[in-house]
Amino acid sequence: MSSASKVHWHSEGQGPDIVLLHGWGMNGAVWSKCSAELAQSFTVHSVDLPGYGFSHDVEYQSLEQFCELLLEDAPDNAIWLGWSLGGLVATHIAHCYPQRIAQLVTLASSPKFSEGEQWRGIKKDVLAAFTEQLTENFKLTIERFMALQAMGSPSARHDVKQLKEAVLSRLCPLKKH
Repeated sequence: MSSASKVHWHSEGQGPDIVLLHGWGMNGAVWSKCSAELAQSFTVHSVDLPGYGFSHDVEYQSLEQFCELLLEDAPDNAIWLGWSLGGLVATHIAHCYPQRIAQLVTLASSPKFSEGEQWRGIKKDVLAAFTEQLTENFKLTIERFMALQAMGSPSARHDVKQLKEAVLSRLCPLKKH
């Protein structure tokens, strides 16, 4: 882990603390519209998870270290809301550090991300292909992913445009090696 690198947090609003964790391939900007609404009643803390957005240079070796990096600057006794991968991380923190979490909310999440023995998660080849696509063409992959997420919404085009502008305003999460 780079000692100079810290996880990027953005806080706004006033009231009980709520922590927002984004999904894989995204960054904290994905919450920008929600944050503005939630900030009317809560102190909203959105984070760029290690390896993503403004935390792109924060390195970790395990899920435990990943969570410890988040907890360094996280508020105590907050509501934690995690989307997809963020939900998996928030669930792990709630399990290992229950004193740090007042409530846990997961959105489109699962306790295990990938398929395994007796677990119907995302197939490993699908995850590998998605990782490769993100590495090769982050912008196009994120645009397609957001379009899928907005499918069926009466304001899908507008929603995707706003999300795209927010998420792509920060650094790409994966570096090509």
